[in-house]
Amino acid sequence: MHNQDCTATRLTISNPPINLWTAQLIYEFNTYLLSLNNTHASTPKIIVISSDLPDFYISHLDLHLLSAAHPVAPPINAKDALNTYFENLTLLQSLPVIFVAEINGRTWGAGDEHLMQMDMRFAGPGAFFGAPEAALGVFHVNATEAARVGWVHFAFATVEGLREYVDGLVRRIAKFEGDAIRATKRSVARQKPTMAMFEEDQAAFAAFAAEPAVRGRAERFLEISRDQGRVWELDDGDNIVEYMYGV
Repeated sequence: MHNQDCTATRLTISNPPINLWTAQLIYEFNTYLLSLNNTHASTPKIIVISSDLPDFYISHLDLHLLSAAHPVAPPINAKDALNTYFENLTLLQSLPVIFVAEINGRTWGAGDEHLMQMDMRFAGPGAFFGAPEAALGVFHVNATEAARVGWVHFAFATVEGLREYVDGLVRRIAKFEGDAIRATKRSVARQKPTMAMFEEDQAAFAAFAAEPAVRGRAERFLEISRDQGRVWELDDGDNIVEYMYGV
């Protein structure tokens, strides 16, 4: 065993205006993750995933993938895209790489699901978290509350403080032995839900997504949000509750 060169990198998500998790982004992310499935010396030991949009980390799944009336253009196989989406979540857990989420901005639905599969999560002052799937969206929390309940490891008062801490942590971990880092990740992963449990959840999601009522809500969301527009998405959770449920 020898100490390899310090290998770390930063992956920046850039899909303006809201970093919507579209089919194209699903496939591009999958290609990148699959390229990491080796222990070559050039493979990063640790990867920071951040955003270049100040108000958004990663937004929710593109609801065109769930809508019959408003399908993705150009047409794609939505089922295949969703299967690849779930494959990406399992890859974040299983790849021999440490993933660090550097969050400063809104992270709804798919964005939140991705960061929860990463190994470490740190939030800046502009971070907000929510899971709109339950109602095609009901709640969100800010960075401080997220740290208090364990959603993220720590919340920082400034963007500069967040970046300084994450960069320092990454530089330190990247100097460690690659074999030791990978073994540590495998050990931690044993405490997570099993693949069978994950596959059961995936099947349940697919079943719900196929329901006419769910597709109808997705289509309603696309209409009243002006196709997942930026102004709507800045307050996604409250807007869904108010405009879709009248609460």
